[in-house]
Amino acid sequence: MAQPLWYLRHEGKTVGPYPPPRVEELLRAGEVSGDWEISLDGRDWLLLRESGHFSVKRAASRPEPGGGQSAWVEERQRARERWRGEGEEDLVAHDARLDEARRQSLGLDQQRTEQLMAAERTRRPSFVIGLLALAVLAGVGVSVWLGQNEQPIKASLSQAVDCATAAGEGVNWSACDKRGAALAGALLRNARLDKTRLEDARMAGAVLEYASAKGANLRNADLRGAKLTAADLAGADLSGADLAGANLRYAVLDGAQLAGTRLDHVVWSDGRTCAPGSVGSCQ
Repeated sequence: MAQPLWYLRHEGKTVGPYPPPRVEELLRAGEVSGDWEISLDGRDWLLLRESGHFSVKRAASRPEPGGGQSAWVEERQRARERWRGEGEEDLVAHDARLDEARRQSLGLDQQRTEQLMAAERTRRPSFVIGLLALAVLAGVGVSVWLGQNEQPIKASLSQAVDCATAAGEGVNWSACDKRGAALAGALLRNARLDKTRLEDARMAGAVLEYASAKGANLRNADLRGAKLTAADLAGADLSGADLAGANLRYAVLDGAQLAGTRLDHVVWSDGRTCAPGSVGSCQ
C-alpha cells in the first residue's frame, strides 16, 4: 500500500508533499518543528505537534551534539531562511492542485501494477497445467510405442564386448567375427552387433528385436522368419540374404544394402507386407 504524502506549511509557504520518513528526517534535522502545519490534501491543516503521527517532542528538543542550545537556535534560524528561499536546500514550494494530480497519477500507477501482478498469479496455474499436459502426452506416446510389441523393451547397460560369450539377450558382439555361425532361433534381443561379421550365418527364426547391427555384414545370411522388430540395420550389408517371412516392423534400414536380398512376405518397416517374389526391395 502506498504511503500517505504530507504537505508542510509555515509562515505562509507550503512545501511537499513528503512521505512520513522524510517528515521525520526534517524533524530530526530541525528544519521543521511542531509549530508547523501539516495536511494531506492541501486544504485542511493541523499543527504538526497535534497530529499524533510524528515524534515532534523528541525532535524539537534535540540539541546539536556539542553545540549547545544556541547552536540549535542558529540552525533553526538558518532553516527558516532556507524556507524563505535564501538557502540552497532542495525544499521547494508546490502547487497543491498539481500535487493532488500527481498523487492521483501515482495511485493509478499502483492500481495498474496490482492488476498486472494479479494477472500474473492467475497465469501461473495455466503454465503448470500445460507442463502436466505435455508430460501426460509424452507418457501416452511411450505407452503406445511400447504397446506395438508383445515384449517390452529391456533397458539395461550394455555389456563389454566379449566375442566368446554364448548367444544371449543383450550380448555384445560388436566387431566380432561370427561368419557362418549357427544361430537358428537364437535369442539376441537388444544384442550389440555393430560391424559384426555374420556372412553366411544361419539365423532362421532368431529373435533380434531392438538389436543394434549398424554396419554389420550379413551377406548371404539365412534370416528366414527372424524377428527384427525395431532393429537398427543402418548401413548393414544384407546383399543376398534370405529374409523371407521376417518381421522388420519399425526397423532402421537407412543405407542398408539389399542387392539380391529375398523379401518374400516380409513385414516391412512401415508395416506393409512385401509381395511374394520381392527381391532387393519391398514390392
